[in-house]
Amino acid sequence: YKESLGLENNLLSVDILLIMALALLRQFQGPTDKAHDIIKQGEELLKTLTLKLPAEYKQRKAYIAFLKGWAYEQKSKADSAVKQFELSISLREELGAKKEIALSLVGIAHVFMYRKSDFDRALKYLKQGLAFAEESGNKNVIGYCLYYMAGVHLVKGDLDRSIMLYEQSLIINNKINNKIMMGRVLSSLGGSYAMIGELNRSIRFYEQSLELFKEYNYKFLMVGVFNNLSESYRMKGELDRALECIEQSVGLSRELGVLRPLAFNYNLLIQILIDMGDLERARNSLRDLKQLNSQLKDKIVNLMYLFDKALLLKTSPRARNRVKAEELLRQILEEEDLRIVILLKVLLNLCELLLVELQMTNEVEILEEIKPFITQLLNLSDKSHSFWILGEIYLLQAKLALISLNLEEARRLLTQGQKIAEKYGISLLAQKISTEHDELLKRLDMWENLKESTSPLTERMRLARINEQMENMMRTRAKNTPEVSDEKPVFLLIISEGGTPIFSQSFEEDQSFEDYLFGGFFTAINSFINEKFSEGLDRVSFGEHTLLMNSVSPFFVCYIFKGQSYLAQQRVRYFIDKIQNDEPVWQIFKDFHNLNREIEFKDIPSLEPLINEIFIDKTIPLE
Repeated sequence: YKESLGLENNLLSVDILLIMALALLRQFQGPTDKAHDIIKQGEELLKTLTLKLPAEYKQRKAYIAFLKGWAYEQKSKADSAVKQFELSISLREELGAKKEIALSLVGIAHVFMYRKSDFDRALKYLKQGLAFAEESGNKNVIGYCLYYMAGVHLVKGDLDRSIMLYEQSLIINNKINNKIMMGRVLSSLGGSYAMIGELNRSIRFYEQSLELFKEYNYKFLMVGVFNNLSESYRMKGELDRALECIEQSVGLSRELGVLRPLAFNYNLLIQILIDMGDLERARNSLRDLKQLNSQLKDKIVNLMYLFDKALLLKTSPRARNRVKAEELLRQILEEEDLRIVILLKVLLNLCELLLVELQMTNEVEILEEIKPFITQLLNLSDKSHSFWILGEIYLLQAKLALISLNLEEARRLLTQGQKIAEKYGISLLAQKISTEHDELLKRLDMWENLKESTSPLTERMRLARINEQMENMMRTRAKNTPEVSDEKPVFLLIISEGGTPIFSQSFEEDQSFEDYLFGGFFTAINSFINEKFSEGLDRVSFGEHTLLMNSVSPFFVCYIFKGQSYLAQQRVRYFIDKIQNDEPVWQIFKDFHNLNREIEFKDIPSLEPLINEIFIDKTIPLE
């Protein structure tokens, strides 16, 4: 910049000032006026110039508006940011600068995504941006638009679409050898898989991202990746590795002098140290965070400090300190415009404190105090598309229903939680909830007997494994994931909604079982259809057998088996999908239904090999 002043090349001086501003904005440390001041300096210098080509002036003016948009975005001034991005678009339209228009549209989308949480509008602007990028033919900007589109689909809960777009962006950036963007995409893929608990895959993507940033010595982006890598190791329960990664992130933040990222590092460091039981070092780190909090005077950093202080107080065996922890957490809840991620953590910790109090006092009223927090957690998880947490909260609710001896409600909540996990592709959580449901069915008589006894709440909490559930929700996601095994098929039955058999297939050689089935067992199936299924339950236990029920109008598909339910349910859904999407086959089912006739294999020759493949040979791919 100084050299350009010496050359008296004022246009070059403007350009260099704007590049300096962009560099500051890219190394965001929190709301700062420094970038804004440099943009203003460039703007004032531009006004003094008399340019032979008006397009040169307009081009810089548009770029200044574009940078102002990002500066306002980082200050959380959403409306001002959108106004500046729109100004840059109008100027760039006059210039016919399609690539630059695309970048401005991405800026607006970023505001709607991160500042207004209006994901549909964000996606609309990104689609427009992608169209302009494709018209310009600029692969770099196309990959950039796809990257942001993937992020919107991720927060909307469409993980498959998100990963597909990230992979498209990765392919494009690989072709043009844009390794920095490749690193960003790989890091985002790591975050995507961490969200659904696939932590080993998450870690692999983070490590690939890190290698690219190391190659270019891009230390600022390495700070974020080390931080995220640490969180994934923490979620796995590998605390030594988590500590190693967060210490590297802390070291880089200190080296770069980026105080806000350093504060975020300390936040995670303190939580890891608490998990490790190193409370003395956690307290020392909290003092460091307190000092950073005083320097930064940043609302988010202050809330992190209060939260970490509460976590340390919560570790104390003294009731007085635990009361202080609860007071701090409630104080944080009173803050306006809290970020959802902070709210979720605060509410989870309040629930844990109250559950500990419940164990100590055996006072039933505490359950009523917990319920509003659970409701808030459900609403926030849904709103923020934190579907892993949402599923886990349904599991917690089910366990709370259990200790209240509301068994039907517990089963309904387990069914609901599994449906959410499956809907959003969180297979590890779906497996865990399905296993919990199976275990409850096995011990249903025990829980029924507890209704007649006077067992204390503490005993019921132990049987429901409440502490284990809170541990899973707050600290580790991938630990103790149950192994799933194949079921032993017994009987497949398709009946009309009125209870008339349309198709049946026994997998048992013993004819006596079939006779038994069409005696009392079939009556029980009709009872299940009329009562349990309408209440939102998907399975019922009969001795050593389990019955799964799926509705596909105008039929019910019933599958009876021995063993675990998770893979059995996947097989039934695969079977339904196959017959429903085979138009001639599905038409035969409907015709036989209208005629009140039962289908035999000779009526649909493809049916027997399909059933063998799915239920006997088990050769079809399952998620």
